[in-house]
Amino acid sequence: MSMMDDVLLNARSVVDSVGNKAGKVIDRSKLRLAALDVRSELSKKYRLLGRVCYEANKSGKNYEAGIKKLQGEINELNEQLSKIKEMLVQTGDKVKCPDCGTYNAKGSVFCNRCGTKLPVTKADNDDEFTIEELLAYAEEDLDEDISDF
Repeated sequence: MSMMDDVLLNARSVVDSVGNKAGKVIDRSKLRLAALDVRSELSKKYRLLGRVCYEANKSGKNYEAGIKKLQGEINELNEQLSKIKEMLVQTGDKVKCPDCGTYNAKGSVFCNRCGTKLPVTKADNDDEFTIEELLAYAEEDLDEDISDF
């Protein structure tokens, strides 16, 4: 092999590596956007459910069928969100706490919710988080904490 062949081979491997990492970033971004859409829809459904319950209490009318329908839709959206979170975990973006099930940032040592020591995961140096990503994780954790009430 000539020196030029070595350079081309190394360049191809670098391009392939960068392409794979870019694909992972794109996949994670799509999953995060899907989670954001589902959370937005959940928020709308919860507000609508609150409004229906308020009106039912205020007027004395029976809105049980509507309430059950909204509860079913909320349950489906929560299942979708759980699946998206699992997919994010599988892409190496987050780590699930074995005790409480909370999703924590990759590389976390302890669970943000219950403090349990998390399984050791190898953090890739190439997967450094940007400030925007860290803020997004903080907002997700805050949203999850608020949704528990």
